[in-house]
Amino acid sequence: MATVCIIFVLCAENQAEAENQATEAAAAKLRVIELGDDVDEEQMRLAKVIHARILKQAEKEAGKSAEGYKEELDTGASFEMLPVKGGSFRWQGEQADDVIEATLSPFWMGKHEVTWEEYEPFMLTEIPREKDGQVVEFMRESVEDDSKLLARPTPPYHPMTYGMPRDGHPAVSMTQHAANKYCQWLSYKTGHYYRLPTEAEWEYACRAGSTAKFSWGDDADKVSDYALIDGDVASTYEKPGQRKPNAWGLYDMHGNVLEWTLDQHVENRLKHFGKNKVQDPWVIATKAYPHVTKGGYWKQDLEAIASAARHPSKPEWKASDPQSPKSIWYHTDTPWLGMRVVRPVAIPSVEEMYRSWNSGVAEDGEMAKYH
Repeated sequence: MATVCIIFVLCAENQAEAENQATEAAAAKLRVIELGDDVDEEQMRLAKVIHARILKQAEKEAGKSAEGYKEELDTGASFEMLPVKGGSFRWQGEQADDVIEATLSPFWMGKHEVTWEEYEPFMLTEIPREKDGQVVEFMRESVEDDSKLLARPTPPYHPMTYGMPRDGHPAVSMTQHAANKYCQWLSYKTGHYYRLPTEAEWEYACRAGSTAKFSWGDDADKVSDYALIDGDVASTYEKPGQRKPNAWGLYDMHGNVLEWTLDQHVENRLKHFGKNKVQDPWVIATKAYPHVTKGGYWKQDLEAIASAARHPSKPEWKASDPQSPKSIWYHTDTPWLGMRVVRPVAIPSVEEMYRSWNSGVAEDGEMAKYH
């Protein structure tokens, strides 16, 4: 069983406020997630195991109010999570009539993008696996550790950094499915529920209370203070935290590497939700493409990194697969696409956890033409 040390950074003057946020979130109505007929029984069993671990960990931490905390893993990696107070913002879509008032419950978000040190222990596995990341059938009964039964990537042929620096740099080139399964693995390891941010959570956290085009305002001359962009063909990403953070202490929300969100991409969110006020919106995936990525990356221009900018995923992002056996895991042609994690204050249902880690649309027929 994994040994996890949680270091809480307490702020006494804000303790009562943090407790109020937690109480408010806990009292909020949980999402009702209808799973349909595509439920994988083994993945649901594992979701229930992790849910129980999370509830047990919550009992141990009852009464503790954390403004921010550092999570230390038994792999030797660690990362920091910062609190994002619940609230509302004006969510303007790509079309003029697509305007929603989105209200978000409180959550924590990764201070930085997930690094290779955090991701590689999940990515590299010593147990033979099927193309979907499951342990090969003949070995399953002999594996007693549920953490090893969690779906993980098949081994890559070559380093996934594509010749770029590794140590301390953002993990890249994972599919949304791989990012979701990393969050499941991380949740098992820590006893805290982690997942990708929804598109609304990501943009709300990026803006950090700003209504301007960028989190720092509208002054384009300040971009280099906050974001790495406009790189040439020989340029690469940089270590997280080299630029200034936004007002809520989050680094690299603009530029450096593009980041996954949990949502399916829809052209008009107002039409999708059918109302102009939404609580904790999440466009649950119903097909393999496109999904929403946010933030832009180091080779893109200023417009691409705006808080509201959206970048839909494409099947050609998975044109290559340097794995054995070939899998459904890597966007091997996107060494500029990474992720960061969130942790809602309110613990959701087993069904919601299952769906956030298992989209049900990870495999797609469109990839046949690339293999």
